[in-house]
Amino acid sequence: DYVPMRDLFTNPSVSFAYERGWRQGFAAAGFPGPDKEAEMVMDYFAPVAEGKEASSVVDMSCATGLFTRRLAKSNKYGRVFGCDYSDSMLQEARRRINADSELKERKSGQTQLDLVRLDVGNIPMRSDSVDALHAGAAMHCWPDLDSALSEIYRVLKPGGRYFATTFLAQYFRGLQASENGQSGPDIQAFQYFGSTDELKDMLVKAGFEEDKVSVEVLGTACVVIKAEK
Repeated sequence: DYVPMRDLFTNPSVSFAYERGWRQGFAAAGFPGPDKEAEMVMDYFAPVAEGKEASSVVDMSCATGLFTRRLAKSNKYGRVFGCDYSDSMLQEARRRINADSELKERKSGQTQLDLVRLDVGNIPMRSDSVDALHAGAAMHCWPDLDSALSEIYRVLKPGGRYFATTFLAQYFRGLQASENGQSGPDIQAFQYFGSTDELKDMLVKAGFEEDKVSVEVLGTACVVIKAEK
């Protein structure tokens, strides 16, 4: 059965469109754009992951590798994992990596890059093994947020950092109205976050300490989350 919140991004048409207009549309919500967002991510990760030969950074729900490529090309980390549930997204990510001369053949001393298919609610990585984890425009697509955030907390090393962007519910107001008040992953294509407090509470529930979580809004509906384990 087709489950919108789980299966929307497994559609090859969506994978094809993602960097051909879909992602660019996020600017209307206040997203700064991939280059600026990647800069924000790397600035936040710098104290815990940059310049460390054995550091590992995860780009969760990486889609077509928009940020995976930027993280790897920075050569600031030992290893970058681009992870997604969707085979078609990972196929498009691989195609784009192979088309990039800087990434196609990694040399000694450069960041190692791997693509992994996984479910964010059941991450096949050891506890306390990841220096930093990024989830760009992703949390609203996760059917089981409690499991996903608990898993992210589990795999981060003590002191590890989580950087995420997502949308406030108002961005999806038209879509939400079309669902006639029905809810749940079988009906909704996305999670609807009513406030920054709601998001902060989710992170605290997952294990992050309240004073190590910040949630801010850019523009009208772009949420930026920073949390440290």
